[in-house]
Order: sequence, then structure tokens, then C-alpha cells
Amino acid sequence: MSTAADTETAEPGNGPLQEVVVPRLRAGVGYVTSSFFGESDRWFLWSPVLLGLGIALYFGLPFEPPFWSAIAVLAITGIWLAVALRRGTTGVFAAAFFCVALGFGLACIRTAAVWAPVLQKPWAGTVEGRVVEVERTEKGALSVTLQPLSMERVAAEALPARVRLQVRFPDSVIEPGQRIRLRGRLMPPPEPVEPSGFDYARQVWFESLGGVGFAFAAPEIVAPPPEDWTTGLATLRHGITARVQNGIGGASGAIAAALITGEQRAIPEWAADDLRNAGLSHVLSISGLHMVLFGGSLFWLVRAVFALVPAIALRYPIKKWGAAAALLGSTGYLLISGAEVATQRSWIMIALMFVAILFDRPALSMRNVALAALIVLAWQPESLLGASFQMSFAAVVALIAFYESPLAQRFTSAMSERGDGPVVAALRFGFNHLTGIMLTTTVAGFATGAYAAYHFGRVALYGMAGNLGALPIVSAFVMPAALAALILMPFGLEKPALWVMGKGVDGMLWVAHAVSSWEGADRVVASAPMASLALLTLGGLWLALWRGSWRLVGIAPMALSIALWGSGARPDVLIDRDGALAAVRGNNGLLGLTSARSSYAAEQWLRHDGDRREPKLAAQPSSLHCDAEGCVWREEGRPLVAFPEGIDALTDDCAKADVIIATVPVPRRLRAHCRAQLVIDRFDLWRNGAVALYYEEDGGIRMETSRDERGRRPWVQRQPVVKTAAEDQ
Repeated sequence: MSTAADTETAEPGNGPLQEVVVPRLRAGVGYVTSSFFGESDRWFLWSPVLLGLGIALYFGLPFEPPFWSAIAVLAITGIWLAVALRRGTTGVFAAAFFCVALGFGLACIRTAAVWAPVLQKPWAGTVEGRVVEVERTEKGALSVTLQPLSMERVAAEALPARVRLQVRFPDSVIEPGQRIRLRGRLMPPPEPVEPSGFDYARQVWFESLGGVGFAFAAPEIVAPPPEDWTTGLATLRHGITARVQNGIGGASGAIAAALITGEQRAIPEWAADDLRNAGLSHVLSISGLHMVLFGGSLFWLVRAVFALVPAIALRYPIKKWGAAAALLGSTGYLLISGAEVATQRSWIMIALMFVAILFDRPALSMRNVALAALIVLAWQPESLLGASFQMSFAAVVALIAFYESPLAQRFTSAMSERGDGPVVAALRFGFNHLTGIMLTTTVAGFATGAYAAYHFGRVALYGMAGNLGALPIVSAFVMPAALAALILMPFGLEKPALWVMGKGVDGMLWVAHAVSSWEGADRVVASAPMASLALLTLGGLWLALWRGSWRLVGIAPMALSIALWGSGARPDVLIDRDGALAAVRGNNGLLGLTSARSSYAAEQWLRHDGDRREPKLAAQPSSLHCDAEGCVWREEGRPLVAFPEGIDALTDDCAKADVIIATVPVPRRLRAHCRAQLVIDRFDLWRNGAVALYYEEDGGIRMETSRDERGRRPWVQRQPVVKTAAEDQ
């Protein structure tokens, strides 16, 4: 029986929904609204984020959108923005949608602008072309980027814009701009070794690179280089690289050259491994550290020289003269260094700082980062997908956000207090310098660690120790000596500066080797799903770009990202794009390789799985049984996987195997009577690329292919489906 109290409680407006939930919801919405509009000065910082979102949407599509559709969306959002610009909230939403549409449209335009023919099948013959770029590798070979002018049996309209060949003839001397002729073999840019893996073909599409290969014989010089500025710049870079490498020698010479011209192919593998394991890989990438040390040293040097002449120092703006000289010098450094994404970002930021000095304006650091990101993304939208862009901007955004915080500002103010006497001042300077390196390394390491783990599957646990030991050497000796060497090089007087730089690099390598030898210095981690990286990026940006307390909401998606990091399903079977190699996951959770031969695919599979084993150790597991007709993976509780190498073996395996992976064509009549759940032959791999198989709980087998993941995009080879003689039988 109902009571009066029950009736009153049931009346509208008196329930817990109206009394508790709705008011709290309204308060929450009001708090978010007031926080958002209260930080209107930070809205600009989100414009590159929204631009990047539009670029990510473009690359995430499984098909190439019509060019007109991107322009139409951009025009519609542009008109909406023009109409709603001064209408409060509507204008904000219009601006946000316009930034997303602009990013999408810029990516479409960039893809169309770099379009160039790509080889669709292997080619061998004589090629003649103009040398665009040349680098000497660690083993003495030449990596030559060529602009083909003619290729045997290839029509002029089908010529790739660029190809890259390895010239393994140590005595060969090739200069940028030369016209050369050589015999070689070229192949289409390789596809990913597994679905959702790194797409090298997509990367080189935006370099207009249509083929990679090697030379059969030493090249023949047909004509000398032309006299134009691009050839002159390439020749200058090549000459500086050679003089630095020869002047210092060994691994230190290769690293020193990389710090000046950005050419890293000559760095020995052991040195690169030591630097990576010690958390010092960022030193090899010319970025903010190098640009600040180079431009800042030049700025200080010019001011110091003019300050020695009181008549000039008291009458003229020598600070502006120093800024102008540093701006020109930094621009020259950008050009000779190869202008990678990290270098572009660093140059834009330091250029804005020097321009601000010239016009007596303060430099807003976080705005400089946003502006740099906008320029880089507008110029090269594809850079958003690269580790260089992600790690570079993650580090600098995190550092600026950290030093903008009130706690960090109070700490830096205390550090800047002057002490009495030279001894106290020297001790304070040393303490501040080491503390600054420690803080910077910690913040930058946390900001970039997840991106390094995602792209490279590795985490340097002792990065702080490596940076504490090496960065003072780089700051005090290596980069100032590099600046001095460049200034003295036109006069042939660079040897003393190169000697100092070489000794500094020796010290850096000693630190890197010592730290990398510590147990557990290089930690391998399994690859993470894209959703995890996206959540981490969103949370980190929310935490860094806002100033109010509501920025702490960004911790939630970051925590969710970490929780999801290892949650992705791992493939149970992986098959290389040519079928020559496969990997099967056993009951112990580890992948077993079907071949002991070293290959890029095997290394990538193990690395993505978080497996430190070398391919040789992962090959020939006990569950794999091989004979002259093929191999069979047999393990209790797991599907039987067969790898037949002939028709006779196919017929036998069809009667008992659950999965068949054949290196020969499987006739249609045999497929029809095969008891296997899944049959994959050489033509399936030819059409679909690399394959990943997942065992479902219900006993089914799910297949993912590289072709499905990549979609129908311009950088994906068009391979028609054809009927073979075997299939018609």
C-alpha cells in the first residue's frame, strides 16, 4: 500500500535526479564554459592541434578522397567562419571546424602536388640521371638519390621523379649535380612487413621517390654539375661533410659531420646503438639544442666583438646587430643541415626570437611553438605522422609548459640569485647548470618516451645519466667548436676547431658507451595501439596548453592510454609480403620464425612483440617440423599450420592442416576440397601484401592484410587481380 510520503517523493522535482545530478551537471557545464572563455588568450595554441586533426583524418581514410570534396569542405567552413566570426560561441566552433578542414585540404593538396610515377614491378637495366643527393654509408658504399632522365624500356611519362640506389664501389666519386649513367636494379618502395606496420612507401611518396635498389657496376660520369643554387648548396653540404669526416676521422668524424650537415648514414651501428641506449639519440637530430647553441653562440660572439669597441657599443644597437647576424647564421645552418622537421621547428622558433629582438618585442615561447607547428604542418602535412615531428614538438611543448608553471618559475628565480664572491658564484653556476640539465632531461624524457616506445619499441631507462654526462660536453665544446669550424673553413683554418670538436664527440661517445653498458639500459617494449598514442597526445596537450585547474582533466586520458598500451591483440601468425618468411605464436606466447635468415621483417616482428631475441634465436622452434617438401607447425591446443612447397605436399596438408601458407599457387579445384579453414598462396600475398592471422575464441581465424589496412591510396601499388593457369585448373 502506498503512503503519503511515497507519493510526495515520487512527485516531479523532488527526486535525487533533480536535486543532486542536474545541479551538479549544470555546475560542471558552467565551470567548463567559464574556464574555456576565461582562457581565450590560449585558443590560438590549439589551432595547430586542430590542423593536425584534419591531417590525421585524411591519412586515416581507407580511400583517396576526391580533390574537389576537400576544396568544397574548406570553402563551406571558410564561409561559415566569415559569417560567424564575431558571434561568440558560434564563431569559435566555426574557427575550429575551419582549422580541421584546412588541415584536411592541405594534406590533399600536398599529396597531389608531389605526385610522381612509381615503379610497379622490379626493373633492371641502364639508367641515366642527375645526382640530387649523395651520402657515404658506414661500410663505404654511396647512397645516391638520382633524378632519372632515361631508363631502358621505360617511357618518358612513366619515369620516376627520383630513385635511390646503393653504389657499393668504394672508389666511386660522385658529386651532387653530376649527370651519371649506371646499370642497376630498382624495385618499388617496399610495403609494410605487417598490417598497420610502418609504411615506407607512404613516406617516400612525399619525397617523390619512385624506386629503390642498387648498382651492378661503377657509375659513368656523363656531364659535370650545372651552375645553380640548389646544386651549389648540395655540393657545399657534401664538401663540408667530407672535410669534417676526414678532419676528425672514425666514428667521431661521422657524428661531427651529422651535427653540422645532418648526414647520418656514415655513423657506425655500434655508435648509434650506444647513443640510443644512453638516451642521446636526440643529439644526432639537429633540433632546438643545436640551433640554440649555434645561434646563441653567434649572437653572443657578435655582441662581444662590437662591445670591445666603446665608440660602436655606445652609439649603435649592437644587440640588434647580433640578432641579425645570428638570424642569418641560423638560416645558413638550416640550409646546410638538410632542413629536417626538427630543424625547421627549431629555426622558426629561434628566428621569431631574433626578429622580436630586432623589433623590440617580447618573444612568447608557447605561441612560437604553435606558429612553428602551423608552418611545418602547412608546408609538409605528412610530417605529422613521423616520429621526428611528434617527439620534437612533444619535448618543446612539455618543457615550455613546465617552465611556465608557477612552481618552476619560483624555482628558477631562486636559482638565479647571485652569491657573494667568485667561488660561490662558480659553485652556483655549476649547480644550476647540472640542475637545469636534470630537469630538462626529465621533462623531455617523460614527454618523448611514449613516442619513442611507440615508433621504435625501445625505452632508454638511464637517459638522465647519459644526458647529465654528455650535454655539458656538447654545450661547452662540441657546438661552439662546430661554429668556429664553419667560420674558419673558407680560409682553410678549421683544423684546430675540428680537433676540439672531435675530442668533445669522443667524450660524448665515452659517456654513451659507459651508460649503455649498464644492465637494462635498453628496454624493449611491445607496440601499442594507435588509440593509446592518440589518448596520450590529447591528454598531454590538454595538460600543457591550458593554465587553469581544469587542465588536470588531461591526466584521465593519459592514464587510460597507459592502461591500453599493452591491451592490443597480438597476431598468432605473421606472413611476410613475399611468403618467404612466417612467424607463429606458440603456447609460451613467443613468436617462432620459420627461417633463420636475417631479414628486416623478422627484426620488426620481434621488436613489435617486445621480444629482445635475435632472429636466429627465434628460428626453428621445437614445434616446427620441416622436411624436403615443407614445414608444419604442430603444437597441442593450437591450430596446425602447414607451409607446403609443392603440389604433392599441398594435397597431403589439405587433409589435416587448419591453415595452409603456400609458396606456390593453389589450384581452385584443390581449394574446393581442402579441409583447412584458411588457404593462402603466393598470389594471395602478391595481391594483399603481408598478412596477420588471429585465432578467435570460437575456433575461427580472423585475417588482416596490409592491402586492406593501407586502403586505395596513391602510394599503394595498383596490382590487378588476374586469373592464373593454376587457378583455372
